[in-house]
Amino acid sequence: MGMLDRYKKKGGFYQLLQLLETSPIAKRDQFLALIAGESPAWEEALRCRILTINRIYGWDPQYLAEIFSRVPTQTSGYALHGSPQEHIDKVLSGLPSISKRKITDVIAEVNPTPAEKSTCVARILTEVRGYINQGILRLEKVDPDLTFPENIEELLAHSYVNIPSFDSADPAKKDARPSVVGEAEEPSAAASSGLKDENDFLKRKLNQLSSELNAVKHENTVLKDKLSQIKKIA
Repeated sequence: MGMLDRYKKKGGFYQLLQLLETSPIAKRDQFLALIAGESPAWEEALRCRILTINRIYGWDPQYLAEIFSRVPTQTSGYALHGSPQEHIDKVLSGLPSISKRKITDVIAEVNPTPAEKSTCVARILTEVRGYINQGILRLEKVDPDLTFPENIEELLAHSYVNIPSFDSADPAKKDARPSVVGEAEEPSAAASSGLKDENDFLKRKLNQLSSELNAVKHENTVLKDKLSQIKKIA
């Protein structure tokens, strides 16, 4: 059984994404190499959406404030220790003065081991994923390139079919190409470019709609819980 088989069911892409995000970099690269051997499409889709601490540091300060105002001070200090000063300044820029002082005190006082720093970074990544799931952070606003549709496993499963083996000794097979779903004949360069642009647009739209749907589902759950509590009080 291949490594990907257990993740091809609904929700499996997200599970594998979380596994990669919380793995040490060397281990993550090994996983991605194994995945690429089984499915380049899966490897590319995962690599594009892996949440890293440096990617988070690149977000707008208002979203960083939303994150680091919720993360424990010690976890923040350990994770930021040894980071470039511009990253530290950006994280602290949106926080209240008292929070800034607490984090800078931790950074100045501690000397975490690589394992301790890595553990705290992994905790932050896990927390951020939780904030995304809860609707506290909306990826379509924060970082649209990280979004993906709910049925991404199905889409990846149908990317390619009937990929042939090439045989250089058979002239008829020299021009054979992998059979792509929906492909009939080779389009012109202009048509191909137009189809690609349209496909990219539809993918972005699908990602956006998927994220909005998840947010609405979360809001609906919260409202149901509130209504249930009101009924109990009444």
